[in-house]
Amino acid sequence: MSRVVVVAFPPPRPKAVVLLDAGEHKLTTFMDDELAALPSRLAAYETIGALDARGLLRALNFEPGERRLAELGPPQKTRTINKRGRTLKITAALLVQGSCGISRPFGEPKTLAGYLAKGEPTKLRRRLEADAKSLHALYEYGRLHGAVRLRSGFLDEDLPAPWVHRDEPKLYDLKRSALAMNLPLEIVVGSAPGWSDPWSRKRLAHVEQGESEWQTTLVDEDGLPIDEVEVQRARLPVAVH
Repeated sequence: MSRVVVVAFPPPRPKAVVLLDAGEHKLTTFMDDELAALPSRLAAYETIGALDARGLLRALNFEPGERRLAELGPPQKTRTINKRGRTLKITAALLVQGSCGISRPFGEPKTLAGYLAKGEPTKLRRRLEADAKSLHALYEYGRLHGAVRLRSGFLDEDLPAPWVHRDEPKLYDLKRSALAMNLPLEIVVGSAPGWSDPWSRKRLAHVEQGESEWQTTLVDEDGLPIDEVEVQRARLPVAVH
C-alpha cells in the first residue's frame, strides 16, 4: 500500500508542503507555483498521514475519497497524572520524544513564520523536511507496536495509535513468523533510525517462546532480553523477503 506523510506550513493556508513517500523513501517539497501539482501527487497514494489529516487535506483542496487517512495527532488531549488532578497536555511532539527519542521533533511556528516573512525558503524547506521525518518516525513506531509511548517524568505508558489497521503486521506478528521459520529478526533499538540509512544500526534478535503459546520474548545474540518498547524497526532477514 502506497503511503505518504504530509507536513504543511502554515496549516490553515499552506505555502510550503512536504510529502514524505514512505515506500520510495523520498522527500519532495512544494512551494509557491509548485503547490498546483499537489492534488495529482496526493492522488497517487492509498494512505495519507498527517497531523489533523482531514483539516490539512481540506486546506490543500484535496478530497481523500476512499483513501485511508492516518491521523497522527495525539489520540487524547490530556492525561491526569496525580490524585490532585494535575493534567499533562499531550502533544505530537511529546509522543515523538517518548516513542522515538527525537529531542526536537518539530520547528517552532514563530521560527517557520520568520523564514516565510524573510524569504528564506531553504531554511523553511530543511525544517519542514525534518518535521516530516519526525512524524514518519512516529508513524512507523505506531505501526510496529500498535501504540505510542507517553513519557513525562515518572510517567511511561502506551497510548493506542489510531492510524494502525488490524490488517497491518506488527512486532507481535513478526515475532510469530520468525519463530515459525526458525529465523532471527533484524531490529533497530533505541532512538529513531537515521533517514539516509534506516537500517545502519540493525542487530539480530532471536525470538524465544514463553510459557504460554502467545507469549514470546526477544533476546540479543548473548541471550540477554531486549526491551521491546525500545524497538524502532523490525523485519525478517532481507534474504527471505
